[in-house]
Amino acid sequence: MNKRKLLKDLQQGLKESVDFFSSRNKLAQEFWVGITFLENLGIKFDGKDVVVPSDDPPDVIFQDGRFEIKEILDPGRKRHLEYKTRLKKSLEVKDPVDLLESYTPHDLTPKDILELIQKELPGLEKKYEPKMRARHDLLFYINLRHHRLKIDKMPDSYCLSRCGWRSVSALIGWGSLVYYANGLAPTFLREKRGQLTMRKFS
Repeated sequence: MNKRKLLKDLQQGLKESVDFFSSRNKLAQEFWVGITFLENLGIKFDGKDVVVPSDDPPDVIFQDGRFEIKEILDPGRKRHLEYKTRLKKSLEVKDPVDLLESYTPHDLTPKDILELIQKELPGLEKKYEPKMRARHDLLFYINLRHHRLKIDKMPDSYCLSRCGWRSVSALIGWGSLVYYANGLAPTFLREKRGQLTMRKFS
């Protein structure tokens, strides 16, 4: 592939990202998080089985799962502006090499992710009443720049039993982690409770 074609493809990808991460596409973003979480778990489903209600909560419905999705970003990160800036730069350069950025990833273990989740929970307790939490499944999308999942054992997550949600899970890359699921949580989550499941590619 020549440089011109590569640069054009990069520009098209950035244009699509700018559109996807705009505020008007919130439902599409939540749908993507939901189906990616399920695919990583190895659950077979049809796209029509995953519903994104126009009024939330929940953000995503699958079978008896009622997912409220929360994204964890780097502090101060403005993702939409980030992609717009990269798109602007791509339209100004002549060589795709000029778009390369240094990448030194930091590992995130399941224990690290649990600690991130615990920091978010107090604010959510103030936002959602107990009755609502008891009927919903909390799903965190971990989207930190320069971080990657390190496969490691799952930590003891008993502390989450006091947060009021019927289940607490996380999505990061090709991994889905189900930290907690009580007796009222959907069967497909209870079966994965305490497990990190990586997507299998055929």
